[in-house]
Amino acid sequence: MEKPKILITGATGATGAPSVEMLLQMGFPVRALVHKEDERSNRLKALGAEIVVGDMQNMDDVRLAWQGATRGYFCYPLSPDLVDVTVIFAQAAKEAGAEFIVNMSQKQVAPGVKSPATIRHFLSEEVFNWTGIPTTHLRPTFFSEWFLYLTSQIKADKLQMAFPKETQHAPVAGEDLARTIVSILADPEQHIGKVHQLFGPEMLSYTEIGEIIGKTLGKDIAYEQVSIQEMADSIGWGGYAHFKNHIANVERDNVFGLPNFNNTIEDITGIRPMTLAAFIDKNRAAFTN
Repeated sequence: MEKPKILITGATGATGAPSVEMLLQMGFPVRALVHKEDERSNRLKALGAEIVVGDMQNMDDVRLAWQGATRGYFCYPLSPDLVDVTVIFAQAAKEAGAEFIVNMSQKQVAPGVKSPATIRHFLSEEVFNWTGIPTTHLRPTFFSEWFLYLTSQIKADKLQMAFPKETQHAPVAGEDLARTIVSILADPEQHIGKVHQLFGPEMLSYTEIGEIIGKTLGKDIAYEQVSIQEMADSIGWGGYAHFKNHIANVERDNVFGLPNFNNTIEDITGIRPMTLAAFIDKNRAAFTN
């Protein structure tokens, strides 16, 4: 039986790229929607993906991306345009007769959240629900990839973020999220209509995170809480109000509260997600070169 074609958005990102690769390895035809052709998209093309260059804010581009695809993965960066893009993607999916969507959301989604980013994810989930297209919503905690934004700090033996040092969460790697996405896209029946909270394998405070990063890299790193502005400046987002407003509200929106841990990734994929130490070691070059 011929396998359905799957559309992957964010196809060169932390979850999209490994999702494309894994689906191709499983024999699925994959269409990768990318913003531009570059080394990352060329790599996916070489692996066998069909590359479509387009703008997710352009209805015609997204309609073209959906043509002939029946399942899709929706992922969009932290942006005030999320709801508009969701509507475009959902409408194009409906016109194309899509049978299933996996939506990348956020852990703390709820009707009364205050973060401008998180309330948009709440609305995005609702848009997909309104379409009637069977959908699974994924609500992960902070990605381990966040620490790749802090490479300049870590190279300087620092770890500075805006959260209290005793705050705990279970960082999750994009690769493990991708494995979950692929498992669901490949066999969606038991996941239709569900919301999956997703976590890494260990609960860590920011003090412990600093210690793990330091030990893995052979450095002496002590976590330091800094202002939101200092954190934003350190990753080059000092002028990005949407990001700063999100960070200002994550604690009030219960991003570190319950639920804060489960084994859902392993239950779905059969593989235990990687530890933070394993993630840092795998990306050692980014933190040391």
